[in-house]
Amino acid sequence: MGENGQLRSILRSYLIALLGGGLFTLLHLPLPWILGPVTGLLLSKIIWNNKTAASQPLRKVSYWLLGIQIGNTFTVHTFHNVQPYLLIYTLLTLLLIAICMVNAYLVSKWVNVDMKTSMLGSIPGGLSAVSALSESMKANTGLVTIFQTIRLVSILFIIPFAATHLFMDGSAQGAVQLPQTEQGAWWTIGLYVIMYIIARLTNRFIPSSLVIVPMLLTAILQVSGMHLYQFPHLFFVAAQLTIGVYLGHSISIRDLKKAGRLCLYYAGLSILLILLCFGLGLVFSMFTSLNMATSVLSMAPGGLVEMALTAQTTGGDPSIVSSLQTIRLLLVVLVLPLLLQWTLPKLEKHQRKEEPQ
Repeated sequence: MGENGQLRSILRSYLIALLGGGLFTLLHLPLPWILGPVTGLLLSKIIWNNKTAASQPLRKVSYWLLGIQIGNTFTVHTFHNVQPYLLIYTLLTLLLIAICMVNAYLVSKWVNVDMKTSMLGSIPGGLSAVSALSESMKANTGLVTIFQTIRLVSILFIIPFAATHLFMDGSAQGAVQLPQTEQGAWWTIGLYVIMYIIARLTNRFIPSSLVIVPMLLTAILQVSGMHLYQFPHLFFVAAQLTIGVYLGHSISIRDLKKAGRLCLYYAGLSILLILLCFGLGLVFSMFTSLNMATSVLSMAPGGLVEMALTAQTTGGDPSIVSSLQTIRLLLVVLVLPLLLQWTLPKLEKHQRKEEPQ
């Protein structure tokens, strides 16, 4: 596709995304500027076989903006408040990962999928991180990406809708209420630019650095009492729209068709994972002072940005959710590869013994 053709596809994708986001907003549906574009682009692919496109530079800038938005929700009490939850949250997250691995092992015995691919396709990790891990472990990366996409789409659509209806209360705000910015604080835009540069430079070492680095640095500056420039809300809407375009474009209808009935098995695992998240969220809320919205959205492996944005509209605490989601992401990226490298050879050896000679 030529440069002009690529530009036309991007513009067409954004137009469809705007229509989807606008419709979701009118219908008061959750995460309208992310789920609306995803829905619109998926329907355009299915109905009209539309070729979509997404801008990688805009996607990176959008994650940076949303990291700043989430960082601005932190207060001086956030880091102190999250400490009592770290141990129980880590244990519950490890339990969630272990149950997902057991389920994937059982499914691999029923269907024609190797164990590595099944487990990597089922674990609650980031799509890009798990795909990279799949390549390094020589699994079927194509199938892993499809199974992870099914999980991501299931969680993105089900959890925000469920959370909105179950946890929404009259006091919940539709948008993050940011502190007022004093005149003369515009120079902090330079700090935001430096955050972006740091995030790009650390992208290889820090998972989801484009979100996590600006989020943490903004949070530190916010907590220190510095008066930061606040971008207009329209900037954050545009960032969510761009993420929606990227997600909608990245879901391949052809790949989903190619996976065939396997999609049904892994969609079932995704539903089971969602139910498990609600159950563990209930346990988490019982052992802590967090409300159900914050507990469930902290446990849900649906993406740091999406879960934090859902928290701010359902009476949850987006700063707590984003802090705990960061810990979950680090556990998946740092601990899971070691766990898989230790367990998979043993399980594969056991599976070979069970196979009829």
